[in-house]
Amino acid sequence: MTTLAIRTSQDLVHRANPREILVSPPRRDTERRYRSMTVTTDISPYYLDHPARHRLDLLLMTEACRQAALSAAHKFEGLPLGVAVFFNSIDVRISNVSELLKSARELTITTTMQQMKLRNDGSPKQIEYSQVAVLAGSDTPVVRSKMAVQGVSKGRYSDLRAYQRNGSAAPSTAGMRTDFRRHRDLTAPERVGRTQIANVVLAGLRIDDGGATAMLDADLSNASLFDHDYDHYPAMVLIEAGRQLALAGTRRPVDWIVSGFHAEFPQFAELDTPTVLVARQHQDRVEVRCLQNDLVVTDMCFELTSMARRT
Repeated sequence: MTTLAIRTSQDLVHRANPREILVSPPRRDTERRYRSMTVTTDISPYYLDHPARHRLDLLLMTEACRQAALSAAHKFEGLPLGVAVFFNSIDVRISNVSELLKSARELTITTTMQQMKLRNDGSPKQIEYSQVAVLAGSDTPVVRSKMAVQGVSKGRYSDLRAYQRNGSAAPSTAGMRTDFRRHRDLTAPERVGRTQIANVVLAGLRIDDGGATAMLDADLSNASLFDHDYDHYPAMVLIEAGRQLALAGTRRPVDWIVSGFHAEFPQFAELDTPTVLVARQHQDRVEVRCLQNDLVVTDMCFELTSMARRT
């Protein structure tokens, strides 16, 4: 008899769809250290949409790490429910590609809370944490991460967004979805390491000797990219766009994985403003910037690892 893994609750990880939940309930380890197990059975097909090797999906690992930390912060660190949380920076590395590739075991994620500054209303002024993930039954790290987030209470969130937009209210994916139309020149899935057009987020791809450019064109009806309603492009969509552009610059994307990245988010990426991505390649490292009206809203750097001789 197969025992089904227990997922943590939706409110602890800010997810609406149970199949988007990737971790078990957190448990306390030592002071300010917490453990969660990944739950990668019966998950969103978005995370399975790769020509091969979905276990090496860095977005899957990043989202699992995010959920592990957020659920621990809510359950043990005093972070109240009902707050809007957004990233300042993310740094994630697959530290042992070979071990992760050959094993089907779930991962144990250990989260260490390094800084937790809450305002009087309980909203996070700054949360910083680091994480190490190992295969169950092993001590060998396969994923490492560091993340920094902040946020506001949901009651103050709309005021913050209006202030950032010079007084205008931000549109929502809920209101934009009906009239949303994708560009005709969407990138072919195989060009960006995907098999399904719904998971492609780039249009107007142009490649030159130094790198590549494209427009962000994420499908607002994609329930994985937009698990609930947003008034901006979430960090994971921007990282997905950067990953796709980094892979598009390779001769055969199927031969490569993104094995590490660092991302910073100095501004919200607005839904109603065209977003241009510009990539510059430096051997196996690709720098990607997301620009809106020439303003950098996201700065990323991706590390590529060749898989041509590993399978």
